[in-house]
Amino acid sequence: MVNINELHSRIECINSIDSFNKFFKDIKNTYSYTQVGFITFDFSDLFRFDTNYFGEFEHSFLDEVHSCKKLIHYCLNETKALMLSEINGNYDSVLIVPTGLHKNKFACLVLELPNLSTEPHKAKMLGDYWRIFLIEMFEAYRRSTRTEAVKITRREKECIKWASIGKTSWEISQILNISQRTVDFHLSNCIKKTSSTNRQQAIVKCILNGELLA
Repeated sequence: MVNINELHSRIECINSIDSFNKFFKDIKNTYSYTQVGFITFDFSDLFRFDTNYFGEFEHSFLDEVHSCKKLIHYCLNETKALMLSEINGNYDSVLIVPTGLHKNKFACLVLELPNLSTEPHKAKMLGDYWRIFLIEMFEAYRRSTRTEAVKITRREKECIKWASIGKTSWEISQILNISQRTVDFHLSNCIKKTSSTNRQQAIVKCILNGELLA
């Protein structure tokens, strides 16, 4: 195994998508993995999410992963490493190490090593080893893909928060002592800033992004 401090240093240096991909390419060559990488799931709505892949993957494998609802459900709800074959019966040399849900994102580290399925003890050790770096990898991903944060104003947040519990524009105007037209203006801004198509979708996105927790 590569020195732990060296790996920590490598991950800390990741600051772009290119460097994130290069990190996994280097890991693949260093450890002679068949494929290795990071799969991220980013909720864009309550029941939909965007999937991104970083590292060295085979196209056939990505097609399998994209259609495997059991894998996605496992990565969303669990953090224990396991063999992919335990979920879908295929790829018995692939180890999945999930991050669990963080705000509106979750991910998993994928490692494939020949004959890994015949050595359960080795698979467990491998999962425990890479779990040491999992949160740092997740932060590296967030750092590499970070865009300008959507800024919801205090008044916009107040309006969308009341809307989230079923208040109409008129009711919100009475609560906040502002005009109904002003309420609609603030809610319209929330819809635009979250790239939503309606008030309900804006509410969901604000909830997923933690805007309504404060």
